[in-house]
Amino acid sequence: MLSINWSNVWRVFLGGALGTLLRVGVMLFTTQLGVLVVVNLLGAAFLGWANGDRRFSSDNSGAFWKVGFSGGFTTMSGVALYLANIQSGIGQLLIVIAMMLIGVLAYRLAKLVAVRWTH
Repeated sequence: MLSINWSNVWRVFLGGALGTLLRVGVMLFTTQLGVLVVVNLLGAAFLGWANGDRRFSSDNSGAFWKVGFSGGFTTMSGVALYLANIQSGIGQLLIVIAMMLIGVLAYRLAKLVAVRWTH
């Protein structure tokens, strides 16, 4: 459990700022749906890696990388906005559902690899 103190609040803030800047960078090179897929799948995989790699196990590291960076890089609000604005219906909805399921797999696979490679 992450300790709530000012040091960790700043780490979460700075990690979130870095993750958000990186997400904005991705936005410059692809479509709205492309951004959602790229950042959420990479973010899920990174979070899985961070949760499996003991180098990320301290409160300081977890606050910056797991909570801040991963939270700033990924975007569930972007997915919600995309779903609220889709016009053609079921095709995009199925893409979003597939992205969520693949995201869970990306998390689990990255965590498994991290545990095996870093322990």
